[in-house]
Amino acid sequence: MMTVMEIRTYEIQTDKLKRKERPLRIVMLSDLHDRLWGAEQKQLLDAVDRLCGDVVLCAGDMLTRGEHASMENTIVLFEGLSRRKAPVLASNGNHESKMRQKPEIYGRQYQNYAGRLRGLGVQILENEKYTMKFGSMTVNIYGYEMPLEYYRKFCMLPYDTEDLRQRFGTPEASVFHILLAHNPVYFKTYAQWGADLTLSGHLHGGIVRIPGIGGVITPQAKLFPKYDRGLFEDKGKYMAVSAGLGEHTVPIRIFNPPQLICIVVKGTGS
Repeated sequence: MMTVMEIRTYEIQTDKLKRKERPLRIVMLSDLHDRLWGAEQKQLLDAVDRLCGDVVLCAGDMLTRGEHASMENTIVLFEGLSRRKAPVLASNGNHESKMRQKPEIYGRQYQNYAGRLRGLGVQILENEKYTMKFGSMTVNIYGYEMPLEYYRKFCMLPYDTEDLRQRFGTPEASVFHILLAHNPVYFKTYAQWGADLTLSGHLHGGIVRIPGIGGVITPQAKLFPKYDRGLFEDKGKYMAVSAGLGEHTVPIRIFNPPQLICIVVKGTGS
């Protein structure tokens, strides 16, 4: 029997797109951790197709790191996505980042993985920017690799906008800025930097959810995280946090189904 996948659609607004223009549809995937959704990833690919996205964005941890990393199901998914019309962009979560930055442990696995994806036409953003036009709106998409120390357990380091500014500069006010930032904990800093929409995952929805309260614990062992799953807003800036499509290490989900997200960006500009 197939696991039930929750498909959520969120609507946000921007005056950077004209009211009369068609909304931008973003399909968001995160935290697959090499999970298989039916033969050849058919269940997941069919769900993506039904959302009719203009772009597919992956917010990290699509594989599970290891000395012999689990990634073949992830490759199958990207092979399927690459056959669709929408462009596919991926940023790195802590699993991909550790493999990329620690070759003494993981060898050339990340380079092989990234090479295979790029061979399929997937854009991997390693602290890089991708620009696209949608109607009259210019969209900048940033793939941000947060320094690894911000993923340590039992740790909540202070974080300001300086690292984002050093990597990407200051966002232009007239452009719609999408930040792929795997760790959602620092949403207010992302918004302060200038991200109109941040896409995150990492927390797996809090693993176990208590109805009316929310997620219980994060991978950093922090209890009752504020940004566990769903859509959040701060002074006109938004963040969508996916509960993820897979698990690793402790494969537990209680009141917390795997999740595929669509964000519909509606224009309010004149």
